[in-house]
Amino acid sequence: MTEKNSFHTRLTIAHYFLFFLLFVALFASYKMIAPYLDPILLALIFAAMANPVYQWFVKKTKGRENLSAGLVCLLLTLVIVIPCMIMLTVIIAQGIDSVGAINRWVAAGNLEKLKDAPLVRTAVDFMQRYLPSSVLAGVDLQALAIKSSSAAGKLLVSQSGAILGNISMVVGKFFLMIFVFFFVLKDQQRLYDYILHLVPMSAEHETVLIQKMKDVSRSAVLGSFLTALAQGAAGGLAFAICGMPGFFWGAVMAFASLIPVVGTALVWVPAAAYLLISGKIGLGVFLIIWCVVVVGMIDNLLRPLFMRGGAGMSTVVIFFAILGGIHLFGLIGLIYGPLIFGITMVMLYIYDLEFDAFLKGQDRI
Repeated sequence: MTEKNSFHTRLTIAHYFLFFLLFVALFASYKMIAPYLDPILLALIFAAMANPVYQWFVKKTKGRENLSAGLVCLLLTLVIVIPCMIMLTVIIAQGIDSVGAINRWVAAGNLEKLKDAPLVRTAVDFMQRYLPSSVLAGVDLQALAIKSSSAAGKLLVSQSGAILGNISMVVGKFFLMIFVFFFVLKDQQRLYDYILHLVPMSAEHETVLIQKMKDVSRSAVLGSFLTALAQGAAGGLAFAICGMPGFFWGAVMAFASLIPVVGTALVWVPAAAYLLISGKIGLGVFLIIWCVVVVGMIDNLLRPLFMRGGAGMSTVVIFFAILGGIHLFGLIGLIYGPLIFGITMVMLYIYDLEFDAFLKGQDRI
């Protein structure tokens, strides 16, 4: 009788009852920590990424784990909180100023002047020639623009108020993440050893699983957020050169870059069209070339470079992982989506290794 079969024969009603109690306890524990799951998971991911820095501090402090973990927590706080607070303040201020400037520009009748621009007149003539007259009847561009810009202004003000109103919740979750991050960073190896001890897999497969999870987490964070930051910075610089609020539109481009397929084009295409229509041909052409070449190059080079550790996932798999993750989990799905897909592919890889002989035998049938 094999060891596996002998294990199965030892299972009794008491064991199955223990499994039931364990399931109930784990489910109850999950329900209790579910509201705090995002900061906990982020702490686990950041701890895996920051482990080399932590080990460096441990060596420099001669083995003082608490001091080293505290220094890494302080470093993470300074790197995240201070730049975010400064950028948030500037972005909200520039956003409100931008919407106000758009309202004043439209109210001053500048929209009517655009009707005489060659590109606009060509587009209007084309629509009048090929579209039914009923489609264009009663369309007041100025009233529509004023209404749209006013609505955008109210939305921006309300959302900025909501962001500031929820700042205490964001700060609370951040420091909860830092709290968990401290203990996970300090006890990371012991935590991994205990979890792997409980997982009924071979040591080789456990090592592969943990390493791939680290790779996928790192690639998801770097591939999504650092690429977005780089594209936002490059786009903001171009907008600033064109005389527009660079911080605000750079932040909008950073968020837009997280949207699959269209990405930053949602922002720079209308801006370039406005510059061309308003007669600023040089700036419009510059913005198009800059965004296509520089911003596009960042997306085409940095994202695949960062995502190369994503468990061997192809571009189309990463695309659906991000898209499905955002749909199911919201913005945090940018991390959860690739992580779940990556773990799934790792499990398929381990399944292939475990049943290699059986699968090859089936292929020969």
